[in-house]
Amino acid sequence: MKQQTARRSLWTPSTFLTATGALVAEAVAGAVVLILWAAAQPATPAADKLSPSEDDSGALGILFLPFFLVALTLAAAVLAAALVVPTAALARRTAPRWLPALALPALALPVAAAAVLAVLLMSGHPGALAGHPVACLSWWLGTAAAIVPAGLLTLVADRRGATARNPWRLPLWLLGGSCLGPVAGLVAVFAGVLVWQAV
Repeated sequence: MKQQTARRSLWTPSTFLTATGALVAEAVAGAVVLILWAAAQPATPAADKLSPSEDDSGALGILFLPFFLVALTLAAAVLAAALVVPTAALARRTAPRWLPALALPALALPVAAAAVLAVLLMSGHPGALAGHPVACLSWWLGTAAAIVPAGLLTLVADRRGATARNPWRLPLWLLGGSCLGPVAGLVAVFAGVLVWQAV
């Protein structure tokens, strides 16, 4: 009996949605870390006196957060199509069947370098490579660090689909949790502030 060697394409809706949801989850987690880090910093005297417009920033945040999440999801979908899914597909194609997860970090580095270089060239700032090498290095490593976990989850979603499991559980959990979590958290914080002010 001839062994079947054909593999599923990574360009399926479930794997693409997994890559998009993973990038959204990474961005949301990074934003939460930055907010917590900013909140832990000692307050300056000027920050203690908030204007009425600054006091209403929580209500404005609740109004604009869904639009921000939609824009973030669209940006994550573009990055998933341009970086994550091609890198995961390249890792699966070039590495042995049991080794794509180990090849992915090595492949993410040149892909991230090409992406950062393309952004610098398209933005008209190629001199930043010589003028700001540390910033470019941080962008390169940050992009590679974002590609790796999203690519690993994409490979997991592909394997789940190939083994006849539910291919939509992982992407819906990632995308739904990363989008609904901040909304629920902001509403809970705003409600807690209202209760604290009422008491």
